[in-house]
Amino acid sequence: MTVDLLTTSHYDHLTPTVRRTLLDVYSDVYADEITTNPFFSLERFEERLDMHSSVTGWGCVVAEVGDAVAGFTYGRPERDASTFGLCEIMLREEWRGRGIAEVMHSELMGQRREERARLLVRRERPRIRAHYESWGYRHAGETLPFPDSPLYDVMVLDLR
Repeated sequence: MTVDLLTTSHYDHLTPTVRRTLLDVYSDVYADEITTNPFFSLERFEERLDMHSSVTGWGCVVAEVGDAVAGFTYGRPERDASTFGLCEIMLREEWRGRGIAEVMHSELMGQRREERARLLVRRERPRIRAHYESWGYRHAGETLPFPDSPLYDVMVLDLR
């Protein structure tokens, strides 16, 4: 299957329709972990989504192939205002390996005025970390953002 009908949409507010789209994709991507790990439950994701989207400057890109939502990415400016915190990049399994995640990322980063982007990658996912490194991100430390979250590697990308 080719991906010649890829479209992206950019949002700067979390509307009910966009919210439903993000929750649907999240439910697919985290189907196994939603019921087994409280940190990845749908309710906890909604809490994080509400917290992130309440920040002025929140941005989201949704990718569709034909009528199917392939995935999304979103983030918000961090406290220092010179860093954009990339909170999520999610792609449904059937659309992985086709460059769609990088397109979504580029679309979102192209809208940003911050000096750098920062994202977190679960420590136990070195292949994903290597993928971000191929986009120009570099390792900048580690963090435990919530008491019940997994350990994350901090990745930084210069935007300017």
